[in-house]
Amino acid sequence: MQDLYKFLTAKCKERGVKIEGLPERFDFKFSRTTIYRYMKGILHITKDVQDSFVKLLGLNSEEQAQFAQLISLSTFDETMLAARRKIDKFLFAPKNNQQEFPETDCVYYDRDRYLRTIDEIFSMILDQAGWDDFSCDVKIIGCTQDELLVYVSDFAQKLLSTSPASRVEQLVTFCENDFLQSTEFLLDILPLIVLGMYTVYYRESVTGDCTKIFMGDSMLISCKYTENGAPREKYYALSFIDQAMPECISFEDPFMLSFWTKNYAHLKRCYPFALTHTTDMASMEDELKRLEADHDEYLIKPNPCYNKIPVRVYRRLIDRITPDDIRHVASELMQRGVQDDAEARAILDAMLLSIEERHGSSYKNRHVDVYSKEGLEEFAKTGRISDHMGALPPFDKEEVREILMCIRDRNRDPKDPYTLYVVDKLQYRYYFVVIKGHGLFIECDQHLVEKGSYIFLHVCNHSLLEVFCDYIENHLPVNHVLPAAEITAFIGGLIEKYCA
Repeated sequence: MQDLYKFLTAKCKERGVKIEGLPERFDFKFSRTTIYRYMKGILHITKDVQDSFVKLLGLNSEEQAQFAQLISLSTFDETMLAARRKIDKFLFAPKNNQQEFPETDCVYYDRDRYLRTIDEIFSMILDQAGWDDFSCDVKIIGCTQDELLVYVSDFAQKLLSTSPASRVEQLVTFCENDFLQSTEFLLDILPLIVLGMYTVYYRESVTGDCTKIFMGDSMLISCKYTENGAPREKYYALSFIDQAMPECISFEDPFMLSFWTKNYAHLKRCYPFALTHTTDMASMEDELKRLEADHDEYLIKPNPCYNKIPVRVYRRLIDRITPDDIRHVASELMQRGVQDDAEARAILDAMLLSIEERHGSSYKNRHVDVYSKEGLEEFAKTGRISDHMGALPPFDKEEVREILMCIRDRNRDPKDPYTLYVVDKLQYRYYFVVIKGHGLFIECDQHLVEKGSYIFLHVCNHSLLEVFCDYIENHLPVNHVLPAAEITAFIGGLIEKYCA
């Protein structure tokens, strides 16, 4: 990248360092070609090489920060940089609930040919949701380009919100080299995951028999309802072609439906992976415990995750609640009614043991937690973390003090692999757990679903994992994270203000 090369050559000139003499001045044995490739951004500059440049050129703190940012930009293509901006907007920009869609004309066939907009067609279908016994089955192929995805996901959200009997299925290709498209798709579909009855099947490349099948961006919407006491079915097939006007045909012919669905079923075989989501907190706890034992982890959440809280704090809290409270907590954990006191206590003991094991893993492997000032202050004030179990009472002042002191002191300990990043604000709707070398877990805020319920999305995709690792490792620290001393002072201020 030219900006990195210009920066380094300018600093060499300012310090009177000749570029051709750099190899002899490094702590490592590098050829002149290797040095040139580092300076051009062709080779990724590791931390050791970065430190050697800093020492050799005598860079001050401001220059070091600029150097670090240029390094983070140097090894990625434009789609990776655009993906960073997309995540930035998702995490930090105010949520605009009133989305405005541009008018997009569409050729509509229904016994004749008409000109309609996409919004008019979707609105016409959504209006049918009020009919007796209405249900709708939607099958989507592709439709991941940003403007089209916004249209389609908005329609699907409205459909699933108003018609619980409906369902949506989507086939998607995650392009290995288009980090932006994969990131946009994941972030745009999260509201659909919360609603349930939405499934994504995906592939990471097009190989073998799949190359012989072509069905472009398209949708089949199958509606069933009762009209004047008689059951009816009506279908809508939509096609979105690049640089051409979209087309939609409505029909009731079952043979035409069979033709479309057989082709879809054949194509679906080429999408072997699924974005899986679950409401089973216990099974997700077991999976995270297993992965955290051998992998580094990054977390994005407004305030402490429940597994970063020392178990001794939980035990004190549980000792001061009633048997009824314990049964409620156990019922919430198991997603079923737990009436027996002994069973409830056994469930809590098992959960505490799991939390203790996960907490221990953060002392063995690298863990980076990203919290917000706003989220930490809310926790200090209320004693409740952002995904606090509904049946669990708040932590008291002494417990909040111990939790805050734990994360502060661990962050200050150079021998501890735990790192705390604090930013000003974060959105509260979704929490991201990035398991390095494996994939992502996304927890949907319990306030978006029924109280006491949880929804976790598990994503195992290399390009998405690379995007989020890059974002947390290279982009966040340079652009959003407070200095370490400021983080320490801020947490100390919370303890003094709310825990006295």
